Amino acid sequence: MPGVPVPDIIELISSLSRLVIQRFSSEAQKLTSEAIGDGIADGVQKSSQRLFSIGVSIALIGTGFFLTLWGIATGIDTFFEMRGFGYVLIGILAALAGVLVYKR
Repeated sequence: MPGVPVPDIIELISSLSRLVIQRFSSEAQKLTSEAIGDGIADGVQKSSQRLFSIGVSIALIGTGFFLTLWGIATGIDTFFEMRGFGYVLIGILAALAGVLVYKR
């Protein structure tokens, strides 16, 4: 068989296949690391936006609840003409509600 010896052809194919495998594996690593990094960054950004909106919502609900209780307590004070009675009454009701929730 004249021409190139068989071991040289096998060596050429082997080195070529190693080169292709290395190239594909390095590209695959780049793609997966970029995809994972982008996914983590997007997830953190979405979670932080959700947590911020939840925090703002809780703060507004708490403020509204506080102002409502303050208004009720002031109304009770005015109705019974006893300064501070409404706040004491609301405090007692809040303590009772806390005990009932705790016992559940």
